[in-house]
Amino acid sequence: MNQCHRARSGFKMGPAPVVFNFFRQFKSLVDEFTPNRVYVVLEGRPVKRYELLPEYKATRKVEETDPKYAELQSFFRQKDQIVELLSKNFPVSVVRHPTSECDDTIYNLINRSTTAIPWTVVSNDTDFIQLIQEFSHVKVWNPIKKEFLEAPDAYDYVTWKSLRGDGSDNIPGIPGIGDKTAADIASDHEKLKNFLSEEKNCSVFSRNHELISFKRWSEQEMMEMTSSSPNVGWDHVRDVFEEYGFKSMTKDDSWKKFTETFDRLWGRDI
Repeated sequence: MNQCHRARSGFKMGPAPVVFNFFRQFKSLVDEFTPNRVYVVLEGRPVKRYELLPEYKATRKVEETDPKYAELQSFFRQKDQIVELLSKNFPVSVVRHPTSECDDTIYNLINRSTTAIPWTVVSNDTDFIQLIQEFSHVKVWNPIKKEFLEAPDAYDYVTWKSLRGDGSDNIPGIPGIGDKTAADIASDHEKLKNFLSEEKNCSVFSRNHELISFKRWSEQEMMEMTSSSPNVGWDHVRDVFEEYGFKSMTKDDSWKKFTETFDRLWGRDI
């Protein structure tokens, strides 16, 4: 979803500009990082987080009367087309857990892999700083700033964010605590201990810590994750792109370069 939303910016002509922008960006990323395997991770419904905070991410909802509603519906239609093409026709693993957000799914994929294999997560979501602080073999690439995220040295990211909250996810922080105060408290064990000795502070902090931390799955939860089973062959993808009028991508020379980017991934353990 992070990459799909990013594709809303840029080329805006034709019936499916988000699809066009997504695959142009996707090809560039694969060219740049030359991965041995690619995961495309979808969102599930984070049931446990909604149980903790029913208002979780409520600010992201758009009512039908909102002028942006039609635009958003067009976006989701194009997002579904992107997911369908990736799932059926691209040599990538499209994975989803029904009751987990993509962040948690990514965390568990990495947590269960060997540390001998480096991972690059592509997202501008700073919550992935958690990965950098826990795993030495993980990097997080911000595709907007075009740089790798850096983790703070002085404090634990989840502790800091649990103190100040997360407006983008509609998680309220502790009253009176902003970025600087949160950093000051989180970087001093005694200050943190004294601050949380007050029940009202500890209650909000504990809830937020549970909401913000990535969730480690049980063996049963791991079995609930689904993964795509794509088929070799580019004809359908080219037909869809031609139907949408992606002429700059489907002319012979461009199409050859596009498919060559992904062809080396066929035959990998996807």
